[in-house]
Amino acid sequence: MRFIILAYLTASVALAGSPLTVRDGQFLRDGVPYRGVGINYYDAFQKELEAPAKRRTAAAPDYVAGLEFLGKKDIPFVRFAACPFYPREWRIYRDDPERYFAILDGFVKEAERRNVGLIPCVFWSYFSIPDLVGEPVSAWGQAGSRTRAFMRRYTLDVVSRYKNSRAIWAWEFGNEFLTESDLPGPVDPQRWVAPGLGTANERGEKDRLTSTAVLDAYRDFLSVVRRGDAERPIMTGDAAPRVSAWHLARGEGWKPDSPAQWQEALAEANPTNTITVHLYDPKKDGKGYTGYGITGATTRETLVAAQQLGKRLGKPLWLGEFGPGVGETDPTERRAQVRDFLEWIETLRISLSAYWVFDSPNPDVKVWNAAPGGENAFVFEMIAEANRRLAAQGAKEEILAH
Repeated sequence: MRFIILAYLTASVALAGSPLTVRDGQFLRDGVPYRGVGINYYDAFQKELEAPAKRRTAAAPDYVAGLEFLGKKDIPFVRFAACPFYPREWRIYRDDPERYFAILDGFVKEAERRNVGLIPCVFWSYFSIPDLVGEPVSAWGQAGSRTRAFMRRYTLDVVSRYKNSRAIWAWEFGNEFLTESDLPGPVDPQRWVAPGLGTANERGEKDRLTSTAVLDAYRDFLSVVRRGDAERPIMTGDAAPRVSAWHLARGEGWKPDSPAQWQEALAEANPTNTITVHLYDPKKDGKGYTGYGITGATTRETLVAAQQLGKRLGKPLWLGEFGPGVGETDPTERRAQVRDFLEWIETLRISLSAYWVFDSPNPDVKVWNAAPGGENAFVFEMIAEANRRLAAQGAKEEILAH
């Protein structure tokens, strides 16, 4: 028993060690398999970009208290937007990169100090870069476009600057770009249009996004990251494929995919060395929200299928977002749904996952928002307990392996 306790402590201390790597279909830290649950701290950096310069110099950034809290709660890592959301904020990077990176440096250094890992999502919104450089959204699929040139420049700037930080666990391209792809019907002329925030005035046919364009951009991103960092995992940042993703990509409309087609769509969506999904609404009877995942399957069955695909391809599963069902208003039910997810993460041996979301001021995410002292604050202890079980489970497996 004493040996098991020592091994467990070693597994816990390993959170402060090397960045993640991938080998034999598993995430590794310090050379041993790692499983852990973190949280999305989406706007930790963005809020500082948006804060007036006077506020930044007069008071500690909000993320200082946030990272301190998460570190004390044994939340091992966060996924965050390592970029602005709207084009207007990107102008800080374009016009004053020294100021821009001084803000991001502060966040990375604070994460190092608090021993909280970081998974930076490098391009959160699919429209922001094309709007910034004056191109349609479809420019993501053109290797010689200004959009792709900007993507390569910013990616290399970020990776080369932070590749030696022990806080950086992995690199992620964006947030759910494929969700915006292959949609039939006319393009919504007002989709993500906010000219005051730097977007285009309206959308047209050239703003139609296809999975072919997105996947070409993913492969370009992968190549650029590998020029600067040969080891860390790379994620796409996508949701689970839609129930019709395979057919939509082939121009066949909203026909429901078979389970095999859905897995094929998921494999195509991940040219990286990981498999990424986001899932909500953990219904057990297959009758809940069915826009994403396998048609008619329960959330658990969809997770099983994603995990099976990862094992077949030798790629670990990254559940980049999970949480209660959309529109869930009952705190007791929310607690039960989070408990379900954590149970599946543990029993299905999902390598890496992150709850959505931590301490957000956005009223639209109230259902999921876990803030200190808030009605979803139960999330922190539940994640910490899950991580303790996962660490003990990993320690036991290490003993059995030797």
